[in-house]
Amino acid sequence: MDKRRTKLMVKKKIWEKIVPISKSDRSFDIKFWQAQGPNLRFRVAFDMLKDFYRLKGKKINAHTFRLQRSVENLKKA
Repeated sequence: MDKRRTKLMVKKKIWEKIVPISKSDRSFDIKFWQAQGPNLRFRVAFDMLKDFYRLKGKKINAHTFRLQRSVENLKKA
């Protein structure tokens, strides 16, 4: 088997918790996301951000998600 196919065959762990809404809290969500690696958390958060922009009808381009920084100090050369 080639390496690409074996990566696709990795077993996934399924998490679930079934409780009445009145007894639900965020503890399960916190445990789930803390068990995921930082790369996955970042990728999922970035995908949600892109979905938000699409739902609002905003265009996504190369500059959409750039960090905006303010100038704090100016020095004369």
